[in-house]
Amino acid sequence: MSAKIVVVFNQKGGCAKTMTTMQLAGTWGRMGLRVFVVDMDPQNTAKLWELQASSDQPFSADVESFAPLKKHFVDKLEPLLEKFDVILIDCPPSAESDVPWTALLIADYAIIPVIPVMDNVWASKIAEELVLKARAERSAADGPLQAAYLLSMNRKGKVFDVCLEALKKDIQLPILKSRIGMRNAYPECQLYGCTVGDFAESTASKEVEMAATEIGKQIGLKFTKQKGSKHE
Repeated sequence: MSAKIVVVFNQKGGCAKTMTTMQLAGTWGRMGLRVFVVDMDPQNTAKLWELQASSDQPFSADVESFAPLKKHFVDKLEPLLEKFDVILIDCPPSAESDVPWTALLIADYAIIPVIPVMDNVWASKIAEELVLKARAERSAADGPLQAAYLLSMNRKGKVFDVCLEALKKDIQLPILKSRIGMRNAYPECQLYGCTVGDFAESTASKEVEMAATEIGKQIGLKFTKQKGSKHE
């Protein structure tokens, strides 16, 4: 069975694309899936994150940077399709880049992480337009492109509520029920090359597991029992 391809993108930087990619990748890996991460950001954050893991406690997914290949990264994916259950593509934050568009043409699912603040809302509407355009361009043989917004770095407060309502206005893509909060555990994972699920159970680990399960069910991923925590 060919791997499901999941693209994580938005047209704005700082909306937690790489955090979303790595948390989902590591969580799916801990849930028994064979996972490959394609790091398309020139900063190579996903690859550097993976490299922080110790040799006796490696990251729960394979990560490689194909960023220098730009839109030609797709040529590297074909031999990976039968080796993995899911391939995540971490896109660069640029409207001018060919990478998000190229990824959307081959993906099964697109995740648009968005922080509920207005600059993210504006950028996300542009990202949605790209998804809709890709759907129109794809042939029947390509299969359907599912897509959804994922609320990221979510916080409580009137400004965030107002921005969330602005996001909901006139959108054509659903918003995932799962939400990722603003928590210290997420950047802490970069220090250890792991995910929040590798620490003791927490609100953060429950958030990510819920998102991984919600998205996984939508694209037909089959999970096995989770592994235990690495870092207590």
